[in-house]
Amino acid sequence: MANATSMEWATIDDQGLPNRTQMFVAYNGAVLTIDALIGAWLAYGGLIDPCIDGKITGGQITIPLNPNGAWKAVPVSPGNNSNQIMTMNFNNVANQYATPIILPSYKESTLTGDRPNILADPLLALITAINAGTVNVFPNSNNLNDLVSLRNAFLGTRKLKKTKALTIVTP
Repeated sequence: MANATSMEWATIDDQGLPNRTQMFVAYNGAVLTIDALIGAWLAYGGLIDPCIDGKITGGQITIPLNPNGAWKAVPVSPGNNSNQIMTMNFNNVANQYATPIILPSYKESTLTGDRPNILADPLLALITAINAGTVNVFPNSNNLNDLVSLRNAFLGTRKLKKTKALTIVTP
């Protein structure tokens, strides 16, 4: 069963307090483009705007996706926890700021001597694909600059909700 796509509009009132409004939508993904979906978000926003005293400041469209059936069905056990992360920082074409891509519960087999082995698969395949992009999809920084090379990769931990103790990964 598919999950409904969520359209959301962020608002702010005259006191500066933020809020949001949300609407779930269904559509024919075989014929509707992303631009058309954005157009629908704009059209509904145009109908919401005159109904509220607040100002629409932005929003988002969230499209839930189901995993590929070829991917693993259950997590590897025992395996690394979600708070054990590998961070891969990428350079972009426009500025000196790194764009991180985080891999939670990284595989121990991707390490050599407690460090990410970026010259061996599967990490090399992922890094190459991120740098190259595809015909229609190009990994970018958050301000839409193409990612061009891996700057560095390192291991760390991240505190998650309901985490009782942090696992420490030594270099």
